Amino acid sequence: MKTIPAMLVAAALLPAIFAVLVPTVLLPATAYGQAGPPGEVINQARKALAVTPSDTVDLTLGPTRGLYNGGAAACAIAVILADDTAAVTLSNVPGGTFMPIRAKRVMATNTVCTGIVGLW
Repeated sequence: MKTIPAMLVAAALLPAIFAVLVPTVLLPATAYGQAGPPGEVINQARKALAVTPSDTVDLTLGPTRGLYNGGAAACAIAVILADDTAAVTLSNVPGGTFMPIRAKRVMATNTVCTGIVGLW
């Protein structure tokens, strides 16, 4: 019986290894046009829009990668996160703060911050 050298076996497996690794490294676009899987937290935002709080309408671009409080003072922002159905109020958010949260809606009720920017 002949034996196959380990180097030849490893070389034969390289295409299969690349077929598995490359798609995860390239981070294909998702339904919201964001790179990477929905749980991706390292990837930077590629789009920013002013957010108008609403108690009935979700953000048009889908869940954010983060929110920015552009106001000058600490305030409260009420949000519904991507996997939640109930609103939560984030209190005493300092002006100029970036919040790395996946919000699908910024509520008008209980939100007193101004200059909110959504990052996608």
